[in-house]
Order: sequence, then C-alpha cells, then structure tokens
Amino acid sequence: MTQLPIISQKIEALIQEYTQSLKVYNEAQFLFKQSEEIWSLGQMYEHIIQTNQTFARVVNYCLKGEKGQIGGEKTPSGLNVYSYGSFPPIKVKIPVKSLDTQPLVKSQAEYEILLAQNLTQAQELLPLAQANAREYKIHHVIFGFLNAAEWFQMMEIHMRHHLRQKTELEAYWAERA
Repeated sequence: MTQLPIISQKIEALIQEYTQSLKVYNEAQFLFKQSEEIWSLGQMYEHIIQTNQTFARVVNYCLKGEKGQIGGEKTPSGLNVYSYGSFPPIKVKIPVKSLDTQPLVKSQAEYEILLAQNLTQAQELLPLAQANAREYKIHHVIFGFLNAAEWFQMMEIHMRHHLRQKTELEAYWAERA
C-alpha cells in the first residue's frame, strides 16, 4: 500500500486543482448539463464533497472501532482497485432510479470553503490513520472490508477518478462556446 503521507500530498494537490478550477467557471458553465443523465460540474463537485465527508467519517469509525469488525477481506474489485491504486478507467452511469435524487448544487464560493474543509479534515486524519493498527475494518458495498488507511486512500482514488469526468464536463460547455 502507498504510504499515507504521499496519499495526503496527492489529496492536497487534487483539492488545489479542484479549487483552482472553480475560479475558471462562470455560473452557467458550472450548472450546464449536457443531458439529464449526465451531471453538471456543480453536481460533480457536490458528489465529491459529500463522498469525502463520508470517507472521513468512516475513517473515524475505524479509528474508534465502531460500525465494523476486526478483520474481513476485500472483494475481487477491492483487491483490484487497491493493487492498482485507482478505479478502472470506465464511466459509471447514474442508475435511472437515482436521477430523481441528483445532488443539489451550492455556489462555487461555498465549494471553495468545503474543499478547504475537506483538506483540513484529511490533514487531521493523516496521523491518526497512520498510527492505527489497521485491523478494524468497515464494509464497503463494492470493495469489501477496508481499514482506516484504505478508507483514507479512497478519498484520493475517488477524487482522481472524477478528474476524467471533470475534463469531459468542461469539454461539453467548451463545445457550446
């Protein structure tokens, strides 16, 4: 497994990239949807923020020994993701039943604040996750049982995964210009 300080540096770089990009978009670009099945940039940002908060909460549960168990194995998908350190380069389609519950978008200024909070949270979790014995694990529905360090790493993997989507969404509104 990659060392957590390196992962923390990658999280910081990703959050800086997402924050800098916020300054480039105007409101119409941030809210533009190519179709109902495709998120806007704003919806993608909301998803990233909410997911980072969830991962941080789960890291804390692992550290406290709550809502999980000692031991447990990853699924084949989990083994694959953690051996490569990334998700496969595939698009994930929003399930039809989820289209009615798409993320509600906040202002770009709010996302700058929330990304800074995500970074602070990750920096505070780093030494705790490093010191953790890694035996206590919480189940992820796709990847199986993950310990605090693996949940911490998932923040970086997940944000990096969405860079492809970010580039694609930026291209949609660039085509309209």
